[in-house]
Amino acid sequence: MSTLMRTIQTSLRSTTILVAFLAAFSLFSSTQSIAQDFKMGLAISPNTAWMVSTDYDHETLGAKVNFGFEFIADVLFSENYALGLGVNVFNTGGDVRYLVQDPQDDDYLMNVDRTYSLQYVELPLTFKMRTNEIGYSTVFGRFGLGIGMNIKAEADEARYRSYEEVANGQWSTYEVGGSPISDRIPIDSDVKLFRASMIVGGGIERTLSGTTALVVGLNYNASFTNTHKDVELINVDSSQSPVVLSNVVTTGEMKGHDSFISLSVGILF
Repeated sequence: MSTLMRTIQTSLRSTTILVAFLAAFSLFSSTQSIAQDFKMGLAISPNTAWMVSTDYDHETLGAKVNFGFEFIADVLFSENYALGLGVNVFNTGGDVRYLVQDPQDDDYLMNVDRTYSLQYVELPLTFKMRTNEIGYSTVFGRFGLGIGMNIKAEADEARYRSYEEVANGQWSTYEVGGSPISDRIPIDSDVKLFRASMIVGGGIERTLSGTTALVVGLNYNASFTNTHKDVELINVDSSQSPVVLSNVVTTGEMKGHDSFISLSVGILF
């Protein structure tokens, strides 16, 4: 991708973050007039994320610890019900492995090991159910949807030969000595721009003084849209061996998404 295109893309993403904050503020303002109470705050949200394969042709290998932060806005319509809004900026990703043809020699197939590092800005829309205050604490549960936009997409990637064609249409495992070398690469063209997700969680809100409260929550955020864009891979069977039809390996497009569990710790005012 050219320097000009990267500059345009970076500018577009920065503008989108600003628009997201303005859209969220506009929504807060329009709902505040019909609400009984309105709370805003900030939170940090470390998470553990992983990739999910829905094509079963690529493997997901492990989880990844990330960091994020949240602007929180609760619009209370009664003592026990609220609309949870805000702006979330978070990192997600995980480890995957898939097969591709060696571009330099058709007699070999290569493993591609990637550790995805993705960053999104998300507008959540959740419904919150709250208990009556117990002492100085309130317990709440939440569920809803999130609409996010990718603002950064990189991966640590290693490629190495793993299969050799020993006869026409017959492939045998190929062992290469040593460890593959990983490179950090931009993968903007391999990741879809938008992400839709389901959000489920809960937590405790503890009054500190006046209207100020400490909020601690645990959230599950699962994308239900395909993360990958135009990533071609080789179809494999249940043992992760290439599928061969008419002496030719078959290919398809990578399909899958990310999910994460996050701990949110913040202050409401």
